[in-house]
Amino acid sequence: MNFRFKALQRMREPDELDSPTLLAAPRGWIAVFVVMIIMGSAIAWAFLGTLPITVNATGLLTRPGGIASVQSPYSGMVRQLTVRPGQTLTAGTPIAQVQDATGNLDEVTSPFGGQVISLAATIGEVIQAGATLATVEGIEGANDRLIAMIFVPSSDSVSLAPGDPVGLSVSTAPSSVFGLLRGRVSSVSAYPLTFGALSGLVGGDLSAQRYSSISAPRLVVIELLPDHATRSGYSWSTTNGPPVTLSTQVSVSATIELGSQTPFSLVLGR
Repeated sequence: MNFRFKALQRMREPDELDSPTLLAAPRGWIAVFVVMIIMGSAIAWAFLGTLPITVNATGLLTRPGGIASVQSPYSGMVRQLTVRPGQTLTAGTPIAQVQDATGNLDEVTSPFGGQVISLAATIGEVIQAGATLATVEGIEGANDRLIAMIFVPSSDSVSLAPGDPVGLSVSTAPSSVFGLLRGRVSSVSAYPLTFGALSGLVGGDLSAQRYSSISAPRLVVIELLPDHATRSGYSWSTTNGPPVTLSTQVSVSATIELGSQTPFSLVLGR
């Protein structure tokens, strides 16, 4: 009975038509505005923002003279090795002595100057004519600068062009501490490298196997940007770079910058 009485009393009261109707609480409007701001910012970023277009690849630091193998023109037993890794040679420097079947000693000399990277023979080993005794990195002069040789899959090398900026992460100078070594693309090989050509560039089949998984690799030569204010003599993304000079035959990871595009273009696949 009490409920029915209250309902009848409510019906006798005049309608409050002039009272404002609350469609949403203030907190609800704040949430709506936040969502609208986020959506607007996302749309603006999709059309006005930029995303870098990059190509990533691996390689190593070396000299412009490249790497070559010193081979023995004689068959026989290696009796003596007269050089060691890291030693600098001039053309005509003795590399090894090979004893033939009659007991005669034949001396093998280096046909070019450079720095010994590794020895491929050991004392007492019996070799055939044409066997590699040592790998030597050519040095063209006292002020010979370093370059980077990068091996890029053919599918990724189409857009590369001389002058493209490059950032190199050097294995002996962590980028998280010293930043990236700066350079630019100097040249891109016209044709993919065979395994033999790759082996000749990096100093042997064992070294070439590190890059054998790359599909139809092309050689991209990177010129390092000089900076005489740093210890290494090259430009880095940080102020000083590492407090040491750079060595050759050090592996690097390269990020080649090709330009930028908007997120909207990326979604459309342009």
